[in-house]
Amino acid sequence: MTLPKTFDRLSMGSLAQDGFRLHPSESGSAVMDIFKNHPDTHHICIINTKNIPVGVVERQKFLSLMSSPFSYALYHKRSVTLLMDDKPLTVEARVPILDFTKEVLNNKISDINKSFIITHNQAYVGTATPFDLMRMSYIHSTHISDTLQTRTRTLHETLNRIQVATRSINEESRNLKDESENLSERNMTQNRHLLESDQKIKSTIQKTEDQNIKMEQSRNYIQHASTNIRESCVKINDTIEKFKKISEASEDIGKILNIMKSISSQINILGINATIEASKAGLYGAGFGVVAQEIRNLARMTSESLQRTRGLIAYSQDAITTCSESMNDNSQTLAGIIHHVEKISQSFKEFEETSLLQKEEIHQLHQIMQNLNVSTAKNNETVSNTNSICDNLFINVSELAQITTNMTSLPTHYNLQ
Repeated sequence: MTLPKTFDRLSMGSLAQDGFRLHPSESGSAVMDIFKNHPDTHHICIINTKNIPVGVVERQKFLSLMSSPFSYALYHKRSVTLLMDDKPLTVEARVPILDFTKEVLNNKISDINKSFIITHNQAYVGTATPFDLMRMSYIHSTHISDTLQTRTRTLHETLNRIQVATRSINEESRNLKDESENLSERNMTQNRHLLESDQKIKSTIQKTEDQNIKMEQSRNYIQHASTNIRESCVKINDTIEKFKKISEASEDIGKILNIMKSISSQINILGINATIEASKAGLYGAGFGVVAQEIRNLARMTSESLQRTRGLIAYSQDAITTCSESMNDNSQTLAGIIHHVEKISQSFKEFEETSLLQKEEIHQLHQIMQNLNVSTAKNNETVSNTNSICDNLFINVSELAQITTNMTSLPTHYNLQ
């Protein structure tokens, strides 16, 4: 009978041998013939029509029974059921050999000196003897021993590799711890520098804000000065126009003085003529001559006054011309100053815009520095955690090294190598 594929070599089904079988209706002569013709057969299994074992006939017991007088004559034609053991030792084929052996060793199965029947779901599979069980147990124990030795060697090799790896991990953990400590120191230094940079940035921001305020004040002052200069230019231009009008009036006065000079000359001539006529009149013209002389004196004084007035007017005209030219120059200079002031004001405006942009960039840099400070703090925390992990790793590696050392001594201790 073929064993099911599910029976492995460590189950009782692997011991099953398909020996001789008889139906319960067979007679004792059939049993005698089998034992006589097959001296190596130790038992015969009695199987019913449903392939279910109902008993077993042991060779030794059968021969012992047949040795009595008249036993052969009594049983050779009678049913084999009278000769069989109707309570044979039966075991399920799926039962592991080790479990069955444990039951035997624990005296749960006492009738092990007889053959036993192996079944599968109560159906006959085969039979086996105690020798078969001992042989398979020996093979199994040998296999376990070989497997144990192989696994012990493998374990020893693995432990050696673990020791090498442990030493490497130990060294790496030391290096990692050293690097972590160095990184922690660098982070602390970097954090200190970041704090100093942050303070400098804050100071720069404050100075920039103060400078912006001063620039705003300067720009307002320049705008106010530019307005005053423009107003001064307007006033200067008005004054220039007034000086021009005064100069024109002076010229008109000069013309009037010329007329008065001409009149004075004519009066002087008339005085001379009157003097001449008075001298011709003799005594009667003496009084008229005095009047004529006074007229001449008045004409002379008038002429002298006109000369001085002309000189003063000429001096005034020269002064007005000089002042007018100076004011024109000042007006042009002020116009240039206004142009430069406007350029300076525009430069201040551009500088103020640039300063605002710089202020915004500094604020952004300050925000970046704050974020960097937060990141550095987290990095410090990570480094601290890494140091703790390295310490724990170093402790675990040391414990692992001790364990592997202890495990390495096991094969020698139990003489498994």
